[in-house]
Amino acid sequence: MQINGLHLPTALMRAIGERRWRRPAVEVLRRVFRESPIKVQLYDLDEMRAANHRWLEEKDPAYFGRSDAKKPPGNIDPARSLLLGLLGPHMPFALDYRTSDDRPSVLYLHSGGDQWITVAGDIEQLLARLQLDGLPAGLDSCAPARRVR
Repeated sequence: MQINGLHLPTALMRAIGERRWRRPAVEVLRRVFRESPIKVQLYDLDEMRAANHRWLEEKDPAYFGRSDAKKPPGNIDPARSLLLGLLGPHMPFALDYRTSDDRPSVLYLHSGGDQWITVAGDIEQLLARLQLDGLPAGLDSCAPARRVR
């Protein structure tokens, strides 16, 4: 499936189809995004289409950020990104296809404004960190399981 000419990752489509793409616990969101979430929304496919249609037409430079060599990327390109949801008012998070067409990274707009921060290397990592990957809570899909004594 495509939105704005960009392919949605298979793992995201699977999570949506299996109804795992839903708002995680607030403490999980705080740990992953290092923000205090307010009115969190993970878009369903119809909401993604609508939000990303508006995203291509966005004119407010505050939403685009600024390039930052110390904390890349800092900015975002609406034509090469897809919004996935909101952490709160004016706090979107998105797939960034500038890094890869097949494995876009995941960024969010910092609550302080004009700074996009990488939160996950790809959607699979985000799903695991948000505990939406179908694995038992506390297990990271990229890390070996630890024994509890």
